[in-house]
Amino acid sequence: MKHSWWAAHGVAVERRKLDTGDYWAEGSRYLVDTKRDVQELAGNVGRDHDRFVRELDRATADGKVLVILVEEHPEYERPELIETWVSGVCRRCRRCNPLTDECRAKRRKPMNGPQLRKILDALHERHGARFMFCDRRETARIVSDLLGVRYEQ
Repeated sequence: MKHSWWAAHGVAVERRKLDTGDYWAEGSRYLVDTKRDVQELAGNVGRDHDRFVRELDRATADGKVLVILVEEHPEYERPELIETWVSGVCRRCRRCNPLTDECRAKRRKPMNGPQLRKILDALHERHGARFMFCDRRETARIVSDLLGVRYEQ
């Protein structure tokens, strides 16, 4: 979602770096951080876990809720389905069943659905993170709704 989309739809936008998230509106209790897909989310909550937790804690300290909006597979909104997610690394390799077998090709197994779900559940419980999944075409509407900004197609 580009900055120009907001301007083209009559939303006043001030571009500046936020300490937490990608989108925020004055008076909103939500900050929204968008992820292009589950692979990016897995990298953020896995490899960049400490940085991600600091971002969540900054939001909480400011009295905000950080909503992580993943722009892929809206069906993952049902937590049990995130357990079926398979890393792109494993999908390309195809030497084992990534959800049940040990990895034969890598020194350490890439993160897959069951581990990702445990991490997301823990981040929600311990740090108040809220994870949402949507189709990319719905991102602008969902961000607008969360921030209390009028949305017009």
